[in-house]
Amino acid sequence: MKLLYLQLVFTLFSVASIAQNINLQEDTTVNNLHDSRQGSCAMGDIDNDGDLDLIITGPDAVLANRKTTLYSNDGLGNFTEITDTGLSNDTEFGDISFADVDGDGDLDLMLTGRDGSPVYYANFYLNDGDGNYTLDPNTPFEGTLGGDVDFEDIDNDGDLDIFMCGLDNNNTVFSKLYLNDGTGDYSEVVSTPFEGGSSSTFFDMDNDNDMDLIITGTDNNGEKKTSLYENDGLGNFSLVNNTPFDGVENSNICAGDSDGDGDVDILINGNNDAFEYVCQLYLNDGSGVFSLETNTPFIASSIGTVDFADFDNDNDLDVFVTGATGGAGVAAHIYENLGNNNFNLVDSLVRVYGSTTAIGDIDGDNDLDMIVTGIANQATTDIFKPRVYKNMLVTTSVEIAFDEGNENTFIYPNPSAGTINIETVNTSTSSIKIYNTIGELVFSNDDLTSNAQIHLDQPPGIYFVVVKTSNSTSTSKVILR
Repeated sequence: MKLLYLQLVFTLFSVASIAQNINLQEDTTVNNLHDSRQGSCAMGDIDNDGDLDLIITGPDAVLANRKTTLYSNDGLGNFTEITDTGLSNDTEFGDISFADVDGDGDLDLMLTGRDGSPVYYANFYLNDGDGNYTLDPNTPFEGTLGGDVDFEDIDNDGDLDIFMCGLDNNNTVFSKLYLNDGTGDYSEVVSTPFEGGSSSTFFDMDNDNDMDLIITGTDNNGEKKTSLYENDGLGNFSLVNNTPFDGVENSNICAGDSDGDGDVDILINGNNDAFEYVCQLYLNDGSGVFSLETNTPFIASSIGTVDFADFDNDNDLDVFVTGATGGAGVAAHIYENLGNNNFNLVDSLVRVYGSTTAIGDIDGDNDLDMIVTGIANQATTDIFKPRVYKNMLVTTSVEIAFDEGNENTFIYPNPSAGTINIETVNTSTSSIKIYNTIGELVFSNDDLTSNAQIHLDQPPGIYFVVVKTSNSTSTSKVILR
């Protein structure tokens, strides 16, 4: 699954937590979520009340029963359906993406897919701040089926642009890039090097503070491809040649620092040219040169998902894999990261394919929960049921050190579009570390002046800024919008 917008409270411990076994349990009391067999799911705080709300699309056992359902969270992980949302109801084989495109501090929404006609569409909805959505009728976006929508600031101008790929209404594989003018009005970039695909992810492959792009899928000649494109910092992309990636279809991509060395690695599943199922981890050397990590335990799968997430709060990224595995095989496996790319299978959930995942802290207990949609293996009842998994993590650390800044450190503006000013009192230099909500270190500087300005090139969400001076340490929450 692509990088998700996770809004949750992150706790910094003054002593290291004792390692925990990963334990996600299905909440079987949740029975009010609409079945989804060919849809998608996503989470985001639509009403700015500090918890993660939920959207699920797709038909149930009857294909004509396509539905888009929006649910509000009460903060404890209890979801209530919101009626009269105005969202497209006939939805299947599409994508969902939340993003604040107009800089007003709330999450807008893109829905893609097809209706019963079938017509492929890409509908964009503006949020009024209270979670009420209105269709924007004047967008230039290509209707799409079976592809991805990714929001990212590709040209470092402080607003979120859009990349889309999939099938258009002529069933032609396409990819398109749209630039945001800063107010949420988009225009298509008419000349790009991208070939079409079905899965995509932005990430900074070479630590140069701009967002590069990787795309997988089948092109219009039927060739399976995985293509990497480098960003020059201004939103101009060029194909990177001689990469080690297998071309795959029925694929999914996730990006994250799997080995804690400060660069972003890539995990991909799907079917390769030999029609083999694969799930492959590619390690980054820090400059954007990748190599295949062999002997990983990840189950080979397609028509599913791959996700990085820190399920046990030990500050490294664990792995979740779903999908078909060949024949009648289906999987939903969690692998604990033991460090140094040593992963261990620790749990198997209800096995699904045609699946999507949404990961975040849904019940406010400071660990990552998960919602999974898809088609379960035939041995399971309720095979189209979205499943809510609660994280049973019990942290044995008791000494917690967290404060919302202190009188010697000032961080502004907050929320920020990416540029952050940091002022420290009575000190000439200090150090700063910034973490995202899954514990990844996304920025570090050990020689910060007393009046510094940094640009945090990261997706919208909550970040935690730790500033250490000669006489104090403070931790502050910063929101990127």
